Amino acid sequence: MRIGLINAYSTLNLGDAAIYSALASLLSGHELVARVRDPDPDPRLGVHFGSHRPRHCSAYVSVGGDIFNNAREWLLTKAFLLNLAELVRHPSRTILFGQSIPRSCHGLSFLALRQCLLALPAVCVRDAQSHQRLRQAGVDARLSFDTAFALECTDAARAEAAALYRSMQLPPDAVAILSVRAFDAMYRHDTASFIQRMAMLCERLVDAGLTPVVLIQSRAYGSDNDLSVAEALRQLVPHLAILDPFQVKSSLPCWAMAMGVLALARHVIAVRYHTAVLALASGVVPYHLHYSNKGRDLCERLQLPGEDLGAFDPARTAQVILSSPPTTFDHQGLRQRVRLDFQHCLEKVGVPVAEFS
Repeated sequence: MRIGLINAYSTLNLGDAAIYSALASLLSGHELVARVRDPDPDPRLGVHFGSHRPRHCSAYVSVGGDIFNNAREWLLTKAFLLNLAELVRHPSRTILFGQSIPRSCHGLSFLALRQCLLALPAVCVRDAQSHQRLRQAGVDARLSFDTAFALECTDAARAEAAALYRSMQLPPDAVAILSVRAFDAMYRHDTASFIQRMAMLCERLVDAGLTPVVLIQSRAYGSDNDLSVAEALRQLVPHLAILDPFQVKSSLPCWAMAMGVLALARHVIAVRYHTAVLALASGVVPYHLHYSNKGRDLCERLQLPGEDLGAFDPARTAQVILSSPPTTFDHQGLRQRVRLDFQHCLEKVGVPVAEFS
């Protein structure tokens, strides 16, 4: 069957790329088609990326994460309306899976989204707050976890990550992987203050004999590009290294390389949500400095160590991280949960469960 992934964003963000590959795994044997804004989408993800929106498909899956951000909170942005239009283009054959309803979607924008979701046969979100908001609004939503939890860290990814660490002359057991991001109106944190506090945290890690390494999770558009923040942080912490999986030549997708890197590191300090997700899917418990409801939900439901980014104190947080031994995470149960939830939703649009691998 031909399955269209609608509202896809970019392959230049590891989280989105991981979601596309997870769906390719969940829908093995089907043809997946999508359109992203990248000039050269990653061909290793198991999805055919075309220049036109998916059409003539047996079913459609609304993908991504916070795509229903509405930058002008008291109005409706063009991007928001276009995303809604995709949802209701083929409503009887469309499901929404693994997304969040962000803070910026409220008032008129939330009412518009609600009307669209009521027309779909299946809606499944990844955080409890989104689930509660939709249920209270009369949408029969299901609660699951992020789609990327369907992925696993392979031996090949671990081997390539080990070679990458060697090429950087970094012993993994002395590395603390960090993710960073810039902030804008969608996520209300001050980027300059964030960089200063992360620098203080990194200095504590260096004093403890660790090398802080920024993992570039996104090289996408606008504030969704980690390079400038990583470079600004390195100016303040000369011992800091930057690891950019988008620049590593490999037959593996970038998200797979990132999973290998996370799996071998001594500590993972996840600011970005999908750094936490990919670490957990690799069997590693991160310390999650979350900046939105999706990250807070992950910490609360999985009882992870972490705190709100706006409140974290670098000295105290460093002490907590350094005094905690690396902890493994049993990811098999979550992987099975996501698969079962996805199968439940696909049944609603006539995709037989028997066709899953």
